[in-house]
Amino acid sequence: MDKKEEPSRKLPFNFTNNPSNLKEGYGYCRHVKEYLFQQFQQCGKDNKELAAATGYANINKFQDHRLQWQGLSKPIPRKYLEAINVDINTLSVMLNMDRIDFDAAILLPRYYEWCTVRIMPAIYSIYSFGETVSEERAIKLMKAYAARINKKCTINLPGLCGTMVEPDGSVRRWNYYPKFDVTKAWVKFGWDGALLGTTMIR
Repeated sequence: MDKKEEPSRKLPFNFTNNPSNLKEGYGYCRHVKEYLFQQFQQCGKDNKELAAATGYANINKFQDHRLQWQGLSKPIPRKYLEAINVDINTLSVMLNMDRIDFDAAILLPRYYEWCTVRIMPAIYSIYSFGETVSEERAIKLMKAYAARINKKCTINLPGLCGTMVEPDGSVRRWNYYPKFDVTKAWVKFGWDGALLGTTMIR
């Protein structure tokens, strides 16, 4: 079977994720993802063989999960990594390279065009700033808007960082620092925040 990547049929349709707030030139765990894809392409096994090696009887389910593993959005079975000849030590080297990229990217000035507004659980809308503004200016605008409508507002740079403003003006910040947890059966990567503040339908 052709190993060319294709969109998963089961990924959620996301109609609020405007790409304008993405950080150009930086990708969460880019080196890790490139290494995984390279090993997948060069392993010499087709999807049927990989599914069997990983313990999947349903080839379609395997392919859906494999795409999520490639995107680091689902814990990766060690059996799959072994089947595509991934070396955990090399994977750690790639992760360290991604951490170096993160450390450089997090120091750069950040600019935003919009924020997400939490209307209710799992339901969000977008508030546009009307122009591209600095992070400091974005937070000031969010504070005023959050207080006016009594809703939480968030600016998010997937794979890098996010900031939430509460209606009372309090601010919470977080980073999507590249990391993974290795067990005997799984390798689990940290969340990149790509779907934060989005409304999804399946």
